[in-house]
Amino acid sequence: MIKRLVVLALFALTGCSKSLPGPEFYVSASVGGNGWNSNVANSQNTNVAAIISQNSMVVVASQNIDNTVTSLGVVFPKTITLNQPIAINPAQGTALAYSITQTEGYSADPARGGSGTLTVTQLDETAGIVAGTFSGDAVNNLNGSRIKITNGQFRSVIYKVNVTTPPPGKK
Repeated sequence: MIKRLVVLALFALTGCSKSLPGPEFYVSASVGGNGWNSNVANSQNTNVAAIISQNSMVVVASQNIDNTVTSLGVVFPKTITLNQPIAINPAQGTALAYSITQTEGYSADPARGGSGTLTVTQLDETAGIVAGTFSGDAVNNLNGSRIKITNGQFRSVIYKVNVTTPPPGKK
């Protein structure tokens, strides 16, 4: 479910509309000891995007270094308590993921041996801004290797999207 929300956010942004924000919107972290900063513009010409889908906030960003694209994403309930660190746990509606290809990535899911924390410092739907911090010990979905994600920060515009899902059994 959480993975689907992150993928949905990436595709949904092709149909959003909002005035173009400035460079104050970003995702940054240290991933495996290396600096990671969002630098791939999405359809709204920003390096990070956030949407609300099914009462969850999805924040995603990508980086392209030497023609290698990676992505970082966090998911959390839009009713989250501000300025309170919470444990990453997809069973509780929170997630931290680092994607290195379309089929391989890392997650801080405790059910797979990962862990992490997330603190949302701003979530203002009226102003359309979300911000926070994150860190975690993430596990690779293919080979079980681990990677540390530290000093994570995000600040993004909340884009308005209309997503219509077909009823069950319809395509």
